[in-house]
Amino acid sequence: MNVPRALGRIAPRGGHRLSGHAGGLSARAHACRSAGLIALSSLLLSSLVPVAGAAPDAGDSSSQGEAPAPVQILDLTTAGGQATEVAQSGLDDAHASTGEEAGSAAAGSASATPVRSATAAVPALAQATGAADAPAPSILPVATDPQADAALLTDPLEVDRFFVAGFTWTGSADLPDGVRIYLRVRENGTWSPWYLNEAADAGRDDRATPGTGEFVTGGADAIQASVVGSSLPAGLKLALVPSRPQGEEVLDAGDLTTTQAAPTPVIEDASATEDHGAQVEPAAMAPSASPAWATQPAAVSAAPAAAPALAPAATSANGLPVAVTTRAEWGANASYMSWDPEYARAGHVVVHHTAGTNSYSAGQSAFIVRGIYYYHAVTLDWGDIGYNFLVDKFGTVFEGRSGSVAAPAGKMSIGAHARGVNTGTMGISMMGDYSAVSPSDAQLSSVGKMAGWFLKRAGISDVTGWAGLHVWTTERYQAGSTISMPRILGHRDVGYTTCPGNVGYSKLDTIRAIAKAQGAAPQGGSSSAPSTVAQDHPGAVALRSALGVNGWIGAATSGVQASTKGGVFQRFKHGVGYW
Repeated sequence: MNVPRALGRIAPRGGHRLSGHAGGLSARAHACRSAGLIALSSLLLSSLVPVAGAAPDAGDSSSQGEAPAPVQILDLTTAGGQATEVAQSGLDDAHASTGEEAGSAAAGSASATPVRSATAAVPALAQATGAADAPAPSILPVATDPQADAALLTDPLEVDRFFVAGFTWTGSADLPDGVRIYLRVRENGTWSPWYLNEAADAGRDDRATPGTGEFVTGGADAIQASVVGSSLPAGLKLALVPSRPQGEEVLDAGDLTTTQAAPTPVIEDASATEDHGAQVEPAAMAPSASPAWATQPAAVSAAPAAAPALAPAATSANGLPVAVTTRAEWGANASYMSWDPEYARAGHVVVHHTAGTNSYSAGQSAFIVRGIYYYHAVTLDWGDIGYNFLVDKFGTVFEGRSGSVAAPAGKMSIGAHARGVNTGTMGISMMGDYSAVSPSDAQLSSVGKMAGWFLKRAGISDVTGWAGLHVWTTERYQAGSTISMPRILGHRDVGYTTCPGNVGYSKLDTIRAIAKAQGAAPQGGSSSAPSTVAQDHPGAVALRSALGVNGWIGAATSGVQASTKGGVFQRFKHGVGYW
């Protein structure tokens, strides 16, 4: 069912832009958009149901948050690499604005601040992750301007609300030399900075799919895209994935409404172009044949049976150290999956981040995971989500690749998170962009505990040490070689990418320390109560005696999820909390 759209044609370049809302969102969609976790208080205790087996109504499943809607597709270049009307619609206005800006600067106008030096949006980024002391985002040199230097530039365009975006093209998986793709989005009436979208250095080892990594939002309703460079990729498309994707809708100029957008800064890892920071240098090891244990990963004939929608994975399942929101709970659509799990021995953990604005709420995390699932499985044609696990900024853990929770000790379901080393690793992604702001303490805690759990089950006692890692396809390293890598490493250590961001990468030692402590904890538990959303909000301290492994409500067994009754809910071992 397509969401009604308020139609308006793109104004002629240099002409007056139309404005207005581009989607007929339901009242429920608006409610979910504004739903956030409020301070925990006595209200939470009064609504906890301390009855074994208590569960919310079926309608409270996270998959019920918003109505199904199509994935919106914007064609930016043709199969021959020619720009479309939509892709050129903002060029004349951008060039005119640049000229006016230069003229105003010569006249001493205070309003002529170049786009690259605008910093008003920077504090909001730090607040979005809860990292008040996070370093300021890096601002690109004057030579790079997604508007003035654009070869392709859309107008600011209103669209139906989406949670995940990504660009795809045809031909080589790499972008043409010198080409950069930028995107900015509007959330809650405010435009984000411009973000560089890297070609994905991820995917299945048996195929290369041209596309960028996923870009996550907190529910955006307008976009502007830019391509800088002289050689345009053919078949370039922008996909906008809603919370419950169902089908696809190709938008053309007649379907779109333009809007206004003030200048915003440009944010990018300072190391994005050449130096990827102080990543590890692998110890030299001679090329080797494929390890005997990994030559033929054991294929599973079918995906593990999905748990009932109202039966979340218990904290004790497989000795998990924190509650994990299962695929059934976050609403994985089985029809999108075409890649059955395959298990192989694994002894390393690769830490990732997504790209995006970091402004999502706790209730929107499952929406984003569903969006990433569709983008990976369908848009990029991987057949499933590439990460084994994802962790939101509140510390909630989501199962990604099918079979990850059920993996036998010492093995992991082969993912599509780091080409070349998908086999032999567990991939865990921090939801958000950590190029310039820090992951939250809750997020780092959950990542570290999951890494420690996985490595301990593999019989690895020194989780801070190094070990050989076999390379299966030639990416950063030669296929067939074995490289010595830390047991817990960043994606950039094995690929040409800035992932998990400069600040995210700097936190790997923190993750290793948490993993080490987890390895020393009794199997099936952790040295402290699992990190849950509830522990990261005002009023939570007074409730910790009720929550946690030893509390009367017990440990959380799901993430925080949007309720169709309004607000959000979270399941615990002995009850359910609503607020």
